[in-house]
Amino acid sequence: MPSAAYASEALDEKPQENALLTLETDVDAVWIDYNGHMTEWQYYKLLADAGENYLRALGFTEEYRLQGYSFFSVHGVMRNLRECRVGTPLQVYTETIGYDSTRLHIYQYVVDKARDLTVATGEHLMLHVDTRLRKRTPALPYMAQCLEGAFRQWRPILRPKGLGAPLVGAS
Repeated sequence: MPSAAYASEALDEKPQENALLTLETDVDAVWIDYNGHMTEWQYYKLLADAGENYLRALGFTEEYRLQGYSFFSVHGVMRNLRECRVGTPLQVYTETIGYDSTRLHIYQYVVDKARDLTVATGEHLMLHVDTRLRKRTPALPYMAQCLEGAFRQWRPILRPKGLGAPLVGAS
């Protein structure tokens, strides 16, 4: 899988300058849980919606999907770093970590725009799938070119601080 070669590790949790802005929104009151902050499911939803926007930006079209091909998310890790409350302006940025003919690896940052703080990160592996057979299959030449372009354009220069992070406090 072509993957980024990093000069070093990022010193902070902020998106890098070539990350793609994939979503902007404000925290809605219905996203707040009984602890008074944004609920976990909404972080997942933001990351999923931003992931969809990323796929559209790289060239995944409705026409391509109607040919019987799509991307299925098969593994994801989310890290909650800070709390969000009602009205918090959020931006989600996405970077391309690596890809091959059947796999796409991305890294995402949920940023509190007002405080300039990363409040969560997501790391995801997607598979290119033939939706008729429901099986992983190599991307068509068009999509292979799109993946290469996304990798060239949106790969991080430094290794994201949370990339491949272990489960903290599990033992």
